[in-house]
Amino acid sequence: MTVTVMSDRIGRSIHELPTPSVLIDLPTLHRNIEQMMGVARDSDVALRPHWKTSKCAEVGRLQLGAGAVGLTAATAAEVEALVDAGFDDIFWAYSPVGAHRIRTALRTAQRARVLIGLDSLAAAEPLAEAAVAEGIEFEVRLEVDTGLGRAGVDADDALTVARRLARMPGLVLEGVFTHEGHVQGVGADPERRMSTGTAAGRLLVEVAETLRADGLEIPGVSVGSTAGARSAPRVAGVTEARPGTYVYGDENQVAIGTVDPGDTAMTVLSSVISTQRGEPVLVDAGIKAMSSDGGMHGDGRIGTVVSDGGGLISVGHEEHGFLRGSSPLQVGDLIRVRPNHACGLTNMHSHVFAVEDGVVVDIWPVLGRH
Repeated sequence: MTVTVMSDRIGRSIHELPTPSVLIDLPTLHRNIEQMMGVARDSDVALRPHWKTSKCAEVGRLQLGAGAVGLTAATAAEVEALVDAGFDDIFWAYSPVGAHRIRTALRTAQRARVLIGLDSLAAAEPLAEAAVAEGIEFEVRLEVDTGLGRAGVDADDALTVARRLARMPGLVLEGVFTHEGHVQGVGADPERRMSTGTAAGRLLVEVAETLRADGLEIPGVSVGSTAGARSAPRVAGVTEARPGTYVYGDENQVAIGTVDPGDTAMTVLSSVISTQRGEPVLVDAGIKAMSSDGGMHGDGRIGTVVSDGGGLISVGHEEHGFLRGSSPLQVGDLIRVRPNHACGLTNMHSHVFAVEDGVVVDIWPVLGRH
């Protein structure tokens, strides 16, 4: 069902919505956007939020309206969707490996500034060749691994790779970046989070200074995570922060204390569909509603009930969620569930309902899904 067809639901109570439905609480969303913008200003860095959390043009516009300098994307579909929606300053923080990604880079670069992240010469060479063939240049950033152990060159190798990137026709080395996602993994100890995020920011700044000492111009030094948003960007020399999850919040962030429970704007409205087993109660928020991305805090949940009655969605089948620990419920009762991972959940849905005081204010399409 398209958003246009569902427009008659605007102005109705959320209790009239089909389930499962994704709800975005507007006052909380606005508060989150303003708070993170304040964090960025206090750290004296530009804010470029990661759009994969919302994939909604309306949310991106709110973030830019609050002072963000641009948006960050991960997938080719997200980059295309952002440019189609009129956004003109995008950081594609993902190596564009494969012909389809290079085609996306070429198409979107005609209409917007698209910075591109790279972590290897193998990924850079086809992009450079395509740029030369089209008579254009791509601004690129070199990804540095500051502790997550995912993508990114080792800090000791950054200078060698950066030198060669800077000499490639068709590419302009704009800066360095990292995703300090390992801050999430240190848990709820705020001192460990602070020290881990600070160490990541310092390492990235040290890499940037090494490249500058070699004669390379490196204006951009970009860090990015919600868990590290109050540590890594505070390091002198960092120029940009790219948190994403903060805008909606989720259980993973609540569990470690980086997002307050009251600052989670996203919930899933779900119906009780069976009480035959007593416990677990079955609800219609399974993995196709919640995603199967389990909690990072070790208890296996995929969501936490935040409405009256409480409980955890401990297991999910495709259309069945297994609710444990709730007060007595009956078939047809409605619950609201805070997801473990907002970004994964967003990608499961074609639209979200923007709500205020329990009433649907707007319906936003989810763009750039894949």
